[in-house]
Amino acid sequence: MELRHIGNIGERLVEEYLAAKGYLCHRNTRSPGSSDIEAVARSATLLVQVKTAIYPEQPADLTSEETQNLKARAEKSGAEAWGTKVTINATGQLVGKIAWVDLREIR
Repeated sequence: MELRHIGNIGERLVEEYLAAKGYLCHRNTRSPGSSDIEAVARSATLLVQVKTAIYPEQPADLTSEETQNLKARAEKSGAEAWGTKVTINATGQLVGKIAWVDLREIR
C-alpha cells in the first residue's frame, strides 16, 4: 500500500469520526501550517493533523515544526490544534481507537 494511500485512509477515518460527532469537515487543506482536516461545529473549530501507520507499526509523532506551525495557525484563527494517531490493518480497517493529542498542551 502506498504511503499516500495509507494517509488518506487515516484522514477518512478521522473525518468519519468527527462527522459522527457533528462536525463539518474539510480535508487536505494546504495553507502554511496546514492541517489534514479542518472540522467545524457550533462549539469549536478543530485543525487536525493525522498520522497513520499499518499495524504492527505505530504512527509517527508530529514533528516539533508540524506542531508549532499547526498551533500558530490555530491560534491565529481561534481554532483548536489537535494531532491524531491512526493504526490500520492491511485492508484499511481501524485497529484499536484513534489516539487524540491536544496540541495546546504541548509547549
